[in-house]
Amino acid sequence: MNILNNNDMNILDLPDEMLLAILNKMNMVDVLYSLVDVNQRFDRLVLDSLYICHLNLANNSFLNRNSGIPNQVLDRISEKIFPLIHHKINKLTVQPLSMERTLLNMNYPQLHSLSLVNFKQKILLQHLTGDTILCHLLTNQITHLNVEIIGDITRDLSDENESNMFELILSLGKCLIDLTFSQWFLNRAFEIPTLNITSTSCVSSTLTKLNIEVNTFDNCLYLLDGRLQCLSTFIINIFEIFDSSAYIDNTKKLPKLKCFSLISACYTQFYDNGVVSLLRRMSNMKELTLFLSVERIESTYIDGI
Repeated sequence: MNILNNNDMNILDLPDEMLLAILNKMNMVDVLYSLVDVNQRFDRLVLDSLYICHLNLANNSFLNRNSGIPNQVLDRISEKIFPLIHHKINKLTVQPLSMERTLLNMNYPQLHSLSLVNFKQKILLQHLTGDTILCHLLTNQITHLNVEIIGDITRDLSDENESNMFELILSLGKCLIDLTFSQWFLNRAFEIPTLNITSTSCVSSTLTKLNIEVNTFDNCLYLLDGRLQCLSTFIINIFEIFDSSAYIDNTKKLPKLKCFSLISACYTQFYDNGVVSLLRRMSNMKELTLFLSVERIESTYIDGI
């Protein structure tokens, strides 16, 4: 009986299916940097449309896990590899540096889903104003968008650019049907969402799904005042739910809303007068998720709805 000598084993002896399974477990940046141009078989697998269609350039590579993607890696990917694959990419995830080197340097005719992560507000705002490639993509191509803005510890929480950023994205996103938007102030102890929405200019006639993190319950009511005409799925994380002096209509029916998720970690006493009133507006609800910490002064139980 022949016994296979482990020293004679080679990764290229594996079938394509197993190699693809291995590649799918690896960081895509590492794969592109290390395996493209090694041999024809790796090129065929790595540059295949099915593998490369969703490209994540945000994860840290094993080459440098404590920071962003190293410059020499981005240089090789942007100069040697992206010209071969840019027309195959359907979904792209980028951080500020990788966006500068890739997204803004060539056309992406098949791109419909974009994730912008770990951006400073000022940097992203520069790319969303003027005649930029990002503006063109948002206006003409992008249907699914994820935006993650990280604030500075010392920044002013009352900065009006927060709501302007959300408003700007909605105004640019003529094709948007799915938007995830989060903007955080980084505290030493925890993260605080800073988005406050009051402007009636935050309007969209195409958006069907919104996943957002806001500061107060008023922001939730503003978003459900009719400005998002086609909204059917609404996922919202609210920092604090409390009564306010602002007058916001919380009675208008929401017949198109089919899926609603409400999350808030802070204790609230505004469950009956606020949350319950909102839920009663959703006459065609099919899926409901509530993750709340309800504080009751005069009762020891929560009534069913």
